[in-house]
Amino acid sequence: MWLIILGIIIFTSGHMFRRLLPDGRIFLDQKLGENRAKGIIGITLLTGFILVTIGYYINDFDIYLYYSPPWLTAITHLMMVFSLLLMNVGKPHFGHTNRLQKYIKHGMLSGLIVWSIAHLLINGTLMAFILFGSLGLWAVLEIFLLERNKYQHEKFDGSLRGDIYLIGLTALIYTVFIVIHYLLGANLYPFI
Repeated sequence: MWLIILGIIIFTSGHMFRRLLPDGRIFLDQKLGENRAKGIIGITLLTGFILVTIGYYINDFDIYLYYSPPWLTAITHLMMVFSLLLMNVGKPHFGHTNRLQKYIKHGMLSGLIVWSIAHLLINGTLMAFILFGSLGLWAVLEIFLLERNKYQHEKFDGSLRGDIYLIGLTALIYTVFIVIHYLLGANLYPFI
């Protein structure tokens, strides 16, 4: 479990470095150059992600805090689709923006909060609370820090084509996640 905690600390620290220590990030950019500084931050994030993944799958002991009823699985899947949609709202796809991005300010972080809650609904273990709870709390803290620094949300006129791309991409990513979970041994649809 210590690998997960260490990975979460490294992953979230890498993401919040610019928000918490803006002068440190400027110093890093000036000393190493912007691309090398981004590379170091990227390696830091990847290291944290790898530690979390390895820690989650090698953990052989966990404490169950609660068991979820089977009907909650359907709600979790709907929340997961919605979280993926939110995570992709702010990005143009194939040169087209969607119409939702005008109304959703922090799509990626909001999607991560929904993703965390969805996982906590269905996973009642201590390890799940440490992993998904801390990532959800990090997303809330990140939104707070962005708002404190007066984050400016860019709004674009979206199009129907952008909406269609958003829905198609969300469905594709959700399908890929289902396959990855299945290959890792977590069959989300027992009838498959």
